[in-house]
Amino acid sequence: MTEPALLNYFIYNNELVDTCDFNGRYTEKGTGIYEVIRFQDGKPLFLDEHIDRFFHSAKYEKLPLELSKEQIRNRIRTLIESNRAKSGNIFFQLTLNPDKGAVFTAWIMPSYYPSKEELKNGVVIKTMSGARKKPHSKRVNLPVRKTADQIIQSEHVAEVLMIAENGLVTEGSRSNIFFVKETTLYTPTTKLVLPGITRSVVIDLAEKNGFQVVEGDIRFDTIKDFDGCFLTSTSRDILPVSKIDDLTYQVPNPVIEKLMLVFQDLVFDYFLNFSWD
Repeated sequence: MTEPALLNYFIYNNELVDTCDFNGRYTEKGTGIYEVIRFQDGKPLFLDEHIDRFFHSAKYEKLPLELSKEQIRNRIRTLIESNRAKSGNIFFQLTLNPDKGAVFTAWIMPSYYPSKEELKNGVVIKTMSGARKKPHSKRVNLPVRKTADQIIQSEHVAEVLMIAENGLVTEGSRSNIFFVKETTLYTPTTKLVLPGITRSVVIDLAEKNGFQVVEGDIRFDTIKDFDGCFLTSTSRDILPVSKIDDLTYQVPNPVIEKLMLVFQDLVFDYFLNFSWD
């Protein structure tokens, strides 16, 4: 199901169109890729990194992306400024529609950000069997994502963690996952997961602040041995996990708290220095 378009306008190819005319059904046919960008005070976070991954996904899926990075950047700017939007999330995608050909759309979507209580006390997540077949591209309308959404709604949990058939931990339906043991971070290998933008930033920050990061296979039957756990994503930044199924973790965790602080500082500096030019 396509996320609804908020405010006054959305982008259809190179046109600015009234959201009253928004119809997500034309984007639900055919192969498609997408990105979600968070923006604050009219400035998108990690914009270039998201656009670069969009191009990577298009190449990976062999989709005809006949746009330059600058054109996509300008369309996102137009979307924000035309709607006079201050903060929120932007969904943009390329769909190879069997009737219309390659269609680029971008719109401001409903967004969810963690509450102060969730950031302080952590969130509960559930597991499900399954994994994305092509984790290195962000594709639309994945069956595994729809199943995860159903679990999130029915179980009233924050996220669903996918476990592959071989028992390896992969990723959340909308996030990457990290585990903490003493001062070392463990996260599934990039062979199994989408290399999240926030994930990459957190790995870099962790190493710069003296924490070791181990990327590799994590068996589900070993996650009880870790001290802490957290998710990373565009909307959630760094979000502590208090419980996976019936397994509980220490919240707060000093390593996770430190990473949350340095990440907030980095985001503050990014917005302070951001320029469209």
